[in-house]
Amino acid sequence: MIKIPLSKLNHQSRGEMVACSWGIHDDILILEAEQIPERIDGMFVPAQADKRSWFVTVYQGGELLFTLPAVESKTNFHYVQRVGDDQILLVGARCHYNEGKPDKNAALYNHYGQLINRFTLGDGIEQVNVTASNEVWVGYFDEGVFGNYGWGQPLGQYGLVKFDLEGHILWQADQFEILDCYAVNAESSRSFWFYYYSDFKLVHLQDMQPTTYPLPISGSHAFAICHPYIIMGGGYNHNDKFTVFKKNNQHLKKTDELVFTDEKGKSLTQYVYNIRGNQVIAYNQNNIYFTNLSVSDIK
Repeated sequence: MIKIPLSKLNHQSRGEMVACSWGIHDDILILEAEQIPERIDGMFVPAQADKRSWFVTVYQGGELLFTLPAVESKTNFHYVQRVGDDQILLVGARCHYNEGKPDKNAALYNHYGQLINRFTLGDGIEQVNVTASNEVWVGYFDEGVFGNYGWGQPLGQYGLVKFDLEGHILWQADQFEILDCYAVNAESSRSFWFYYYSDFKLVHLQDMQPTTYPLPISGSHAFAICHPYIIMGGGYNHNDKFTVFKKNNQHLKKTDELVFTDEKGKSLTQYVYNIRGNQVIAYNQNNIYFTNLSVSDIK
């Protein structure tokens, strides 16, 4: 069993934690809300809520880089990404079709918190990665694939879509049978990985040419790329454990198990993981831990 300690980020909270993710500049992006909107009937995440303040904080190398002034919006945001050097993209997971006038659930802001543009990315969003070439990769869960909230022909019908910053579709995963895109990893503008249900296969798009790897893991929601290793989240009911595979052509061979710990060696349990390339974040409402994996960590 490999144990890898993560570094704790010294973050001063500005609200309730919503999401924490990696950006295109090896930066950590934190999205917080004045108050997280209540779920409908305790189950469903609303697309819109009463107007409230949303806060974005950006760190690089563990040091504070900048904070956005509070953004006021009725959109219930769930994802945050960096666009270029001076813009932030916020995205809501749910989106009503509204009889041909769908919600604009993606909002682009400058560093002064001023709204630049709004556009539609569809309903049922599970993953968002923006690349250095300003491509917006969006993975969808089942409601985004099959349609809900008035969507007869959902934007996410193929499970994974690449958009531009106006919301125009650049590519769709129509050659795969994705019912739920569980995890994505935008390693670079030329290298993109995704893992999906129901086949539970890992796919690598190198310059948009696919290579598919069968995996003996069901339900993984995060994975890291540390060539020649792939570190897959443990799957259903094993979110805190990871499996290490070594890549050889189109085959993956299991080599070890792995857990992430705090700086004192205590295993991190009940944390949410966001991973991009070889960069790992583990977070909950109280703590944020991070690291850049290296081959020497895994051998």
